Amino acid sequence: MAEKKEEKKDEVLRFSLALAEVQVELEHPSTGEVQQYVLKEMDGTARDQYLSFVGTRMASSGDSTLSNFDGIQANLLHACIFRIDGDKEIRVPVGTIQKFPSRVLAALFDKAKEISGMDDEAETEAGND
Repeated sequence: MAEKKEEKKDEVLRFSLALAEVQVELEHPSTGEVQQYVLKEMDGTARDQYLSFVGTRMASSGDSTLSNFDGIQANLLHACIFRIDGDKEIRVPVGTIQKFPSRVLAALFDKAKEISGMDDEAETEAGND
């Protein structure tokens, strides 16, 4: 005897519109000074700008691989990371981000993608699907 499938009630999706935030501390190697930062989820505009930036780097062969990786991580982080200075949050310039050690860039980039819901999408854009 075939079982009847139970009808699902209308599903309700509920989200907070608050951007996700992660506190970050970076230590300056020569002074030992620890600077406070906040890594914020991108809003839709910043996300679209980043994806357009990545799109300009696509290989002309028609596949979904990048032809130029320069600034890919720093560009995403520029949209997400802010230095905390008292009550102010100051966007970190791309040139400053590019000077971060590679391991720091990679960890911050991965976290920024995660909190911005771009893990799968960014990998697909980079041709790693």
